[in-house]
Amino acid sequence: MNIKEYIKNYKKVFLSACLFSLLCFCYMLVKPGISIDEETWIQIEKPFAMWLVQGRWGIDIFNFLSMDQGRYAPVMWDILAILSWNAAGVLFSYTLFGDKVKKVPLFFFQAYLCSLPFVLGEMFSFSMFSFQIALGMLSVAAAFLYSVRAAQGGGKRVWVAALLFLVYAFAVYQAYICVYITAVAVYCFKAYLEKEDHLVYRICSWALLCLLGIGIYYGVHIILMKAVGTSSYLTDNYVGWFEEGGILKALFMAVANIARVSFAVPVAGETIYGGEVIRIVTLAFLIFVICQLVKEKGTARKAGVLFYAFVLTAAPFALFLALGTYKTHGRVLLGLSLAGAAELYMMLICIKRENLKKAGIAAAAYLLFLNAKNMNMLFYSANVAYEHDRTVANQVMYDIKKLGYDYHSKPVVFLGMEDMDEVGLPVSDTVGSSVFAWDDGNIARMCNFMKTEGYRVTAPEPSVIQSALELKSRMNIWPQEGSITETEESIIVFFSEPSEKWYTINQVERK
Repeated sequence: MNIKEYIKNYKKVFLSACLFSLLCFCYMLVKPGISIDEETWIQIEKPFAMWLVQGRWGIDIFNFLSMDQGRYAPVMWDILAILSWNAAGVLFSYTLFGDKVKKVPLFFFQAYLCSLPFVLGEMFSFSMFSFQIALGMLSVAAAFLYSVRAAQGGGKRVWVAALLFLVYAFAVYQAYICVYITAVAVYCFKAYLEKEDHLVYRICSWALLCLLGIGIYYGVHIILMKAVGTSSYLTDNYVGWFEEGGILKALFMAVANIARVSFAVPVAGETIYGGEVIRIVTLAFLIFVICQLVKEKGTARKAGVLFYAFVLTAAPFALFLALGTYKTHGRVLLGLSLAGAAELYMMLICIKRENLKKAGIAAAAYLLFLNAKNMNMLFYSANVAYEHDRTVANQVMYDIKKLGYDYHSKPVVFLGMEDMDEVGLPVSDTVGSSVFAWDDGNIARMCNFMKTEGYRVTAPEPSVIQSALELKSRMNIWPQEGSITETEESIIVFFSEPSEKWYTINQVERK
């Protein structure tokens, strides 16, 4: 069956799953807002090199082709991202399951892949690159499809096509290395259970392809860094081998992070948003593996099942194991949604008894319900933070105008932060966080956010901020009278006593 016939035969399944994924993002699409980082991109006016120094030059290519310095289109970008992610799911399912695919499990595979809040909630909250990221997912799905065909005797051109798609995906987001490894891990686990031949040859071929793709991607990245005369600022943040505690501690923390996320274990107050679904799928998969071990005969076969099951579990974290780090957010664990979707599919097709099959479908439907609920609640929380920030921005500007200060003629200095109240709503990384409290008060972000509300506020230089600090002792906390004042070089708004982080972020020396 070719891909066109596959889509035609199962179009109702894919359409149903796509409608479900749109339901998951319903609140975000109906009430779009501005999240952390987006305050810069929604009103960007000149070329910005931030993607390049992150090694994500694939996004720069897209931004160049989309014109307007990479400015995104709210809602449109989100819808295109959701559709592209669904298209990637179609390619993954076709490559993994092909002619033997079952309709009901296929729906749950596709729906779970497109609805995991910890992954997609965090990732798609950034409308500024949601479409670009989804195209990267589609690219890695195409790379996987071509690499499987190539390993089955497709020829050199198919290998080259797979490599090109893979390099572009890595250039969009390095985390797609984990997605490709996860896809291979799913294929190998399934193939091993079905006792397919020549599995070792395929694994070696795909491993070489992946390494070559990483090498080409990284080679281009080095050339670009040399050309622009800068270096990646993320390297020190994510390589953990040389941190305090040594190599063994780094390895332990990286491996422990797999268990932390897979079983949604809270650590030091940090939780996995919507983690109850991830935990249930992990536990169910563990039971599934045990059942497979009971069925298998011979120590070698049992050991093989354990090996491939562990590889599948660890695959979404592969890059972070290589870096020796546990510093992972949901938006960098894109392979987690693919692994969970595949595990759900394999568990459902293995249930033979009618009563158990109905129970399995009901349980899977309940998990999807939780995903949809959690996703919408997360974006409700994001909207509450956005409305809070809008209110603060408009009230501050009302006060500045009321005092007769001309904010067009001089920069505005925000001292400290204006935090929103804790109201018990979920927060996942940047989602649900206030711009006016991020980094304990990032002045550049605040000024950029003001522009999204229609106020052309200019960010101050560090020397101007330093001068403004000398006046804070005479001022009251906003919104009290005397919380806003004007000097010859700036307008000053006193939110709170600046913290050490505030001084660092705003590049000001504490005196």
